[in-house]
Amino acid sequence: MKKGLISIFCASAIALIGSTGASATPFLFDFSGPSGTAVFQLDSNPTPDYVNTFLPGTDQFGFNNVTGTFDGTAGTASTINFGEGIYASLNIVAPGLGFTQFSGPPLFTGSPDAPAFSLGTFTLINPFFGNGTLTISQAAAAAVPEPAAWTLMLFGFGATGLAMRSRRAAGNRALA
Repeated sequence: MKKGLISIFCASAIALIGSTGASATPFLFDFSGPSGTAVFQLDSNPTPDYVNTFLPGTDQFGFNNVTGTFDGTAGTASTINFGEGIYASLNIVAPGLGFTQFSGPPLFTGSPDAPAFSLGTFTLINPFFGNGTLTISQAAAAAVPEPAAWTLMLFGFGATGLAMRSRRAAGNRALA
């Protein structure tokens, strides 16, 4: 009996140590402008699909195949770019969305290889088609337990069942 409980405790400790933590917090991007609307999510510290840094003082990075809602219809943007310097601050290529290339304040900090998005509401400018607004906020995270919590819960149920079974068996031996 004691060996079983010790085994369960050791397995729980190993599972807790070996489990991975949650991923980066998702950020919600909500754009509204003369070309339409776009709502999509990216990690707060994402790894871009591509990076352009060939001109000094100008950086651009982007993501391919980003799912979201574009001009009111669920779909996939083939590319979403973020930049600084002579590059556009935001450029979205998605079905149903008009020309979305806007300049404005920096939307990220850090290097284009490892950007960290800035939270807030930003006015983005296109001198030919009009201004747009981009809001970057934390997305509501789903309440899903981490793997370590699941592991500990399952081992706890197992230990409880084992303890109840051994008590029942001990009680039956006492009656005999």
